[in-house]
Amino acid sequence: SDATDLGRDFGAGLTEAELRWFTTHEFATTADDVLWRRTKLGLRMTEDETAAVDAWFAAQRLAAE
Repeated sequence: SDATDLGRDFGAGLTEAELRWFTTHEFATTADDVLWRRTKLGLRMTEDETAAVDAWFAAQRLAAE
């Protein structure tokens, strides 16, 4: 197990593996939910990083349809 197992690094230490965990175990459904309600990582992320997390959630919604 190494850092590549964590998937994409979205910035501020947030990885794709953590986003998957938040959606599976915490039922997070939006970037704002993770970045502002469940963590305060939104304070440390750039607009581009935040947009990338938002795009990840949008892709997950499309894949689930």
